[in-house]
Amino acid sequence: MKKTILLLSLVLLLLPAAVFSGEVFSLGVGSINQVQVDPFHPDTQIASLIDVHNWATGGEIRASLLNVNLEGYVLIQQGEIIDVTESGMPVFADDIAQRLFGMVALGFSTKVASCTTLSLAAGSLLGLDVRQNFTGLFWMGDQDNVYSAARWDEFYQNIVLAYRARLDLNLGNFSLGLHYQVPSQGYSVAYHETQALIPDWSQGKLGFSFITKFL
Repeated sequence: MKKTILLLSLVLLLLPAAVFSGEVFSLGVGSINQVQVDPFHPDTQIASLIDVHNWATGGEIRASLLNVNLEGYVLIQQGEIIDVTESGMPVFADDIAQRLFGMVALGFSTKVASCTTLSLAAGSLLGLDVRQNFTGLFWMGDQDNVYSAARWDEFYQNIVLAYRARLDLNLGNFSLGLHYQVPSQGYSVAYHETQALIPDWSQGKLGFSFITKFL
């Protein structure tokens, strides 16, 4: 609860400065790396943080208008191989050979120090689970909310809200960033109780990015 109050207070303090300061428009793309275990969980060991299998790499794009940001990124990670067939072919857990996943979010940013900006955003996690037969399952919010044309209303109403905070060091057209993302505790159109807005800190992810601005 203390973390939630601190986060909301920070948003209220930064919002006026974010809207009325800074450049008019910017566009940047780059690379992103994210660890797939929570580094702040008491059970997380150093070995888990340096294990390359617990890291995912991908690309990120950011657009900003008057410090109102639209950002998104996609990571890719191979599925878990649990067995090998007699012909030498891999057998993947849950029949998922590749996982593409990331987040889209809308937020704001403000300068907090020389060459440094802080950004806060809200949006949704999303992903595409690719099977061995090259069919895919698209999900949003969480992996259980899989898209189907026949259940569009249910799919849309169960997209869970997520949050993302970024701290970027800006050097000319380049930006080196640290981010932390965390889902809410199930807040969606279908479940819009106030307590569901609280971040689910146990599902937090830490990552790094390197962005080049073109505009």
